[in-house]
Amino acid sequence: LPGITTPAGMTHQSIEDIAVMRTIPNMTVLETGDAKEVESVCEAADSIDGPVYCRVLRGAVPRFFNTPLKVGEIRELDKGDDLLIITSGITTEEALRARSAIQNAGISIQHIHLHTIKPINEEILVDQIQKVKHGVITMENHLINGGIGSIIAEVIAKYGLGKKLIKLGLNDTFAHGGSRSYLAKYYGLDAYSLIKAIEELMKIKTGIKEENLDKVRIEDVHSLSKAEAL
Repeated sequence: LPGITTPAGMTHQSIEDIAVMRTIPNMTVLETGDAKEVESVCEAADSIDGPVYCRVLRGAVPRFFNTPLKVGEIRELDKGDDLLIITSGITTEEALRARSAIQNAGISIQHIHLHTIKPINEEILVDQIQKVKHGVITMENHLINGGIGSIIAEVIAKYGLGKKLIKLGLNDTFAHGGSRSYLAKYYGLDAYSLIKAIEELMKIKTGIKEENLDKVRIEDVHSLSKAEAL
């Protein structure tokens, strides 16, 4: 199961799978971020002439998008020029939880959601990165080495973009058991961790507190009950 979406601990949590799968020639890597993408990921995978690895959410899943997952597409969720936030999977919801607080603080964010992790559209990424003043923050339900953060670092280096990068994710560690909300906060994948990263990147104090953030849209009761039983 993708990263910290299961409370069962390291035996069930795939936190290094993107790093492994994207090194395999001809492999396509997809990750769903909402109910619409879960509904459409099989059809998207079937359209590929070759092997496909899918990171799929399960249980109660929020709905953000009106259009199905289309391989190679990058979803642009917010337009701004201060900094670029790149998310995938469950981290997209966390970034959206922080959206209104960030905007109220007068920060202009460019936010994109990646469901196609390989092949990555480098041309679009370069354009997105060049638009912003202060740099890039990646959020991923995965180790920060080998995943989306590493992909963005490679693009920045390859094209000489000269932008600062902050990678949010698990840092050289296995995750333990617990509810998704607890693990997201513990390992720095939640909305408030994004706020702290923005402050670090822009060298400012936003004054945003955790209570200023939007609530989680859907709490997975089944997984939460299992986590509390551990």
